[in-house]
Amino acid sequence: MSSAFSNRAMSLWRRLLPVFLGVAVFVLMTGGNMLAPGNVSWLQHQDLAQSYLGWAFYRHGPWGWPLGAHPSYGLEFHSSVFYSDSIPLMAMALKPFSPWLPEPFQYFGLWVLMCFVLQAVFAWRLLSLATPGAVARTLGCVFFLLAPPLLFRLGGHMALFAHWPILAALLLYLEPLPRRQDVAWTCLVAASMVIHAYIFVMVAAVWAADLLRRAWTVRDDRSVAAWLPLMQEVAQVVAVTVAVAWLAGFFMVPGGGMGASGFGFYKMNLLAPVNGGGWSWFGLQTPQALGEYEGFNYLGVGAVLLCLAAAAAQLAGALKKNDSGLTVWPLLLAALGLTLLALTPHLGIGAWQGTLPLPGALERKLSHSSIQSTGRLFWVAYYALLVWAFFALARALPSRAFITVLVVLVSLQLLDLGPGLVRWRQQIVQRTQADEASALRGPFWDAAGERYKRLRLVPTRVLAPNWEVLARYALKHRMPTDAVQVARANWKVFNRVHDEQLKRLAEGRPEEDTLYVLDADSVEVATRAARAQDAVFQLDGWTVLAPGWGVDVPAEAMDLKSGL
Repeated sequence: MSSAFSNRAMSLWRRLLPVFLGVAVFVLMTGGNMLAPGNVSWLQHQDLAQSYLGWAFYRHGPWGWPLGAHPSYGLEFHSSVFYSDSIPLMAMALKPFSPWLPEPFQYFGLWVLMCFVLQAVFAWRLLSLATPGAVARTLGCVFFLLAPPLLFRLGGHMALFAHWPILAALLLYLEPLPRRQDVAWTCLVAASMVIHAYIFVMVAAVWAADLLRRAWTVRDDRSVAAWLPLMQEVAQVVAVTVAVAWLAGFFMVPGGGMGASGFGFYKMNLLAPVNGGGWSWFGLQTPQALGEYEGFNYLGVGAVLLCLAAAAAQLAGALKKNDSGLTVWPLLLAALGLTLLALTPHLGIGAWQGTLPLPGALERKLSHSSIQSTGRLFWVAYYALLVWAFFALARALPSRAFITVLVVLVSLQLLDLGPGLVRWRQQIVQRTQADEASALRGPFWDAAGERYKRLRLVPTRVLAPNWEVLARYALKHRMPTDAVQVARANWKVFNRVHDEQLKRLAEGRPEEDTLYVLDADSVEVATRAARAQDAVFQLDGWTVLAPGWGVDVPAEAMDLKSGL
């Protein structure tokens, strides 16, 4: 009985070890401060503010259809938790509990912790396919948990910190489930859609490779019974993914608004895997073009040597064949295709930049697609490369020699990344300990927040300077606003609203229940057209049009109408 209990305890320990690893690295890299749900001070600027404020407006807004819609964040041109990058998976799950959640409340720290843990769990499962040894798998997890492309996303892209769906997809490919593979893929592909569009593209690519792998195994069977499960799976995955995308508000932006600029600019340099970009203690650094920071995919010295050693073992014939019986070329094809997209159409090799000609129709389509930061698409190949290298060495070396090699490589990896990890941790910890961000306070702002129902920028803009200050003010007073940042917008409606608001102010017809913040180009027009009961003044660095406010402007304000 003692032996059985000991075996169960050891089995439980092995199951929990990757969880502990994930938690430990989370604390190591973040200090843990971001986990406090009331700590929103680190979510006050740029992309982090977009994600948090998108959630904060959404949680206080009424339910609508689709469920992810929150028109209070964006007004007429609408937005949703999908386009505010608020991780719809989390936002939609927590909105029903909003009345009982504290104010303020953020889940992004919890999300980061979950991502670290799941990254460790799926890495552990992947590595277990190569070796049963807990020591070897623990060492191997270091390459996945401290992967520079993963940690780099802590700088501002919380949704893109979820690399674990890519690992889960690789696991489903390399270790197909004996039953209900279709259900697993349906859940994973649909979940990735409500995490982030780029994660979805990469997971969907691995799923397509898995479909091709299974289709290849039955290619000579013409019976309906052989092909029907694959066709049913395709229909099931597509239907469920489209449904959850609609619920999250993905289709609120029409096709014309999905396009963005940046294709061929936010790409990956061919030398990215060996370009430390300031993270390498050994000084691995290569030149790159301006936008190629989105393709930051540094492996680290230890991981580079791991791959080289695996390649040497492969060439030496130590790994003579794929003895698992698994067809891997569809996965290689998917990884290669995504890598080519990450590199093109302007190929960079260090400082040298050239052009890879694409068919005209394809290049036009890609240049107007919603996937513009193509440098991220290398992540599938990045992790597949690590998994392959681990497999190759595990099969080529005896267990003790394999662990010895891993200890050396992990030590080199930590030595190489150490200074960069320390600096990155300091930045993250300092950000999570930041003081309260600047806010609009004072008698006028408090009174205006009670009086007016909306806050508008004129002209209507996305990502206006200091938009976060206005959005926080609007949130405090529960005022819908167009002072927002969103990933995509309904530009047709946006342009109509832009022109309509300018026309209203030029004709002296402001909305009575709306507080306006004017930019320098619209001040004179609005001031000359303002009615007698409207106040136009500068206060705290902002130019304000307050319809129906009267002539008594705040004492500390500069009245702009008095100079006419």
